[in-house]
Formats: sequence, C-alpha cells, structure tokens
Amino acid sequence: MRDHYRLVLSQSRRMLGVVEDAEDVAQTVFVKVWNAWEGFDGNDHQRKAWLMRITRNATVDAARKRNLRRMAPLDVYLEERTEQVLSSSDFEGDAVLARLHAAVSTLPPKQRWVFQARYFDDRSYVDLSLETGTSEGALKASYHHARKKLETILKREAALLFH
Repeated sequence: MRDHYRLVLSQSRRMLGVVEDAEDVAQTVFVKVWNAWEGFDGNDHQRKAWLMRITRNATVDAARKRNLRRMAPLDVYLEERTEQVLSSSDFEGDAVLARLHAAVSTLPPKQRWVFQARYFDDRSYVDLSLETGTSEGALKASYHHARKKLETILKREAALLFH
C-alpha cells in the first residue's frame, strides 16, 4: 500500500493545487482502503484502478467542499493561481505551462480530473473507465468539453497579453 502513496498524493495534488489539501485527501483514501486492502479480490491492475477510483472520488469531494472555483473574476483568479504554480517548489516549467495549470484549475472537478489524467499523465480512456465506472464515451465528452473551455480561456488570455 505504501508503494501507491506518491501516486495518490500526486493525483490529488494536481487537481487540488495545494499540497496540504492533497495530503489530507491521501490520508482519507488510505483510511478508507486500510481494512479492505488485503482482502481485495482482484489482480494488481484492478487493485490500482480501485485505489485510483477512491482517490478521484475523495479529491472531487474535497474540491467541492473547498469550493475551489472561487467567485472572483476569472482573470484575477488566473493571475493568483499562476503565481502559486510558478512559486511552487515542485513546478518545473515556464509561465505558459503555469498559465495552463491555472486555467485547468478553473474547470469543474470531473472535467479537471479527466483532462489532467489524459493530457498530463497520458492515461487511456480504458484505464480511466475502469477507475471511475464511467463509460469511455462520457470520459471523452468530458475531455472534449474541458479542452474547449481551456481553449476559450487561453485564447482570451493570449489576446489580452499580446494587444
């Protein structure tokens, strides 16, 4: 079970954006799976999918509880979030990538999770479907909607930056 801690933490941190919140989610996940881990009836791949489903659900719940989609104007939120991403000790990228991460953080939790899993982790729809119990078609639709929203946000940001 310890081997999976970093995976759980990275999945929840990417979505929540705050290390402390991600650590809380990881703790919640491992408390939930503690008693059922050894008795889980399935292979390693199925066990990992089960763990990632619990992680995803706990992370989405945490995102909703913390109301990560603030009511501040989007441009103010993006600016704040970009600064947070750029100042994070584990971020290795440039301002454009930081802006993308900031824009991703504005998506609804499910779209954010699907986009991050596909775009950043290059995970297959088959694996995501196993983890979530959601059809591949529904996951593809979520990814498509997320991409369109991000495209709109980033085009608007680019227009503001270059005019």
